[in-house]
Amino acid sequence: MVHLKTLCVAAAVALAGSPAFAQSDLETALNNGAERLDAEQIAELLIGKTVTATSGEKTFRFFYDPNNIVSGELTNGGWSGAGAFAITDTDKVCVSMVADKGRYRCMTVLRVGGSIQKFNADGKRTFELHSFEPSTGL
Repeated sequence: MVHLKTLCVAAAVALAGSPAFAQSDLETALNNGAERLDAEQIAELLIGKTVTATSGEKTFRFFYDPNNIVSGELTNGGWSGAGAFAITDTDKVCVSMVADKGRYRCMTVLRVGGSIQKFNADGKRTFELHSFEPSTGL
């Protein structure tokens, strides 16, 4: 019985240090004082604006039309697309580009210090948003 207890404690310690217990980017940001934006704040930032955003080394521009149409482009060329977006009552922005074939990808939006960041359903940071310019399109 003592060996079984020792084995259980050892397994728990091993699992606690494993990636299965690692915090997501979202959890880390929230634990470090990030502010989760609500639906009204997200709408104010995005709707009717051209937003410049980065994901890794890539820079994008997205236009969030008041009619729930989103269009985007990679700033140095190579990609452009359009689709639909929605801002939910659960404080997420969801986007479905044509290539998604109707699937919406919903993201949590946080203010992290002076930065606005989007996080996917798995809690991975996907975009950092840099500028929000009133616009009528790309």
